[in-house]
Amino acid sequence: MAQKDYYEVLGVSRDAGEADIKRAYRQLALKYHPDKNPGDREAERAFKEVSEAFEVLVDPEKRKLYDRYGKEGLKSRGYGPQFTSVEDIFAHFGDIFGGSIFDEFFGGGRAHRRSSRGRPGADLRVELDLSLEDVAAGATRRIELRRRAACGECGGSGAEPGSKPQTCPTCSGYGQVETSSGFFSIRRTCPRCGGEGQIILKRCAACRGEGVVSKTAELSIDVPAGIHDGNQICLRGEGEEGTLGAPAGDLYCRIRVKPHRFFRRDGDDLLCDVPITFSDAALGTKIEVPTLKGKTALTIPAGTQGGEVIVLKNKGLPRLQGFGRGALRARVMVETPRKLSREERELFERLRKLDATEGASHPARNGFLEKLREYFKGKSEKE
Repeated sequence: MAQKDYYEVLGVSRDAGEADIKRAYRQLALKYHPDKNPGDREAERAFKEVSEAFEVLVDPEKRKLYDRYGKEGLKSRGYGPQFTSVEDIFAHFGDIFGGSIFDEFFGGGRAHRRSSRGRPGADLRVELDLSLEDVAAGATRRIELRRRAACGECGGSGAEPGSKPQTCPTCSGYGQVETSSGFFSIRRTCPRCGGEGQIILKRCAACRGEGVVSKTAELSIDVPAGIHDGNQICLRGEGEEGTLGAPAGDLYCRIRVKPHRFFRRDGDDLLCDVPITFSDAALGTKIEVPTLKGKTALTIPAGTQGGEVIVLKNKGLPRLQGFGRGALRARVMVETPRKLSREERELFERLRKLDATEGASHPARNGFLEKLREYFKGKSEKE
């Protein structure tokens, strides 16, 4: 079964609901289930493929990313393929339908093999502070965190060094025992091993039989350019180790982008307010403005109005998926002087007289005054 679009893999439409996706996965998972196809490598590969498709499409956040950007979009957020074996799938989806979908058709045998003797590791969450410059260029951050990791003394088995866990004699390693009552058979968790299928006769003193201890770990986290405030990067298997060989949790890194002294972000665009004088607005000029890579020239056309936005293409942030960059949008702010020298006052008085002459080039003001005259003329006629 060749790699295809996830919707094609499950045989559902792109607007399929969660129930349709679960139904399709159930049918295909049962079709390609290893217990139903012993020794069939092609069926095992198909089983992994439909499980990977389901894992993405049943998760609203991952599905949204996939619909918009495809598999590359998932990779950019740290969502890569996570199933390296059939056992990973059993551990991940064992209870997703409110009880294993596999037990219903294949009994408890597979459930015993897929379930770990211990508890899955907890997910961990950290926050990464980035500057806007980091967002523009991408960044690598090294972090240090405390987490539960495999015990070095027993290698994670939970048993005293030199010994190993033994198959539970009560359930023969199945984790469940079955009793019959008339026509009915009742299967329940093994009371001796608690469903683990194994027992530890001599527990490791370092981890008290849990197989994990608390340790400090250093991790390197690659942050892609263009990432947004509030985005999360998921590092699969970098959370806490599970006890007694159970799967490890994940590490979620939440991104916080610090405010910038010049720029505000709007998607992939950068917004910047640029103050200029009346003279520069009226006569036009060329000034230097900041970018995240240094300074660049900004041309102010003659007659520029306060609040106008001048767009500099490709001076914004890189798009997260790597297709181009946003723009720098410079909003012109015409600054009114708060204090005037005597010479400046004289010049402005002269300019005001010129502005009051007929035909002065102030279309917005002239239009406003014309509408004002018509407004009051209409009111006086009514009176």
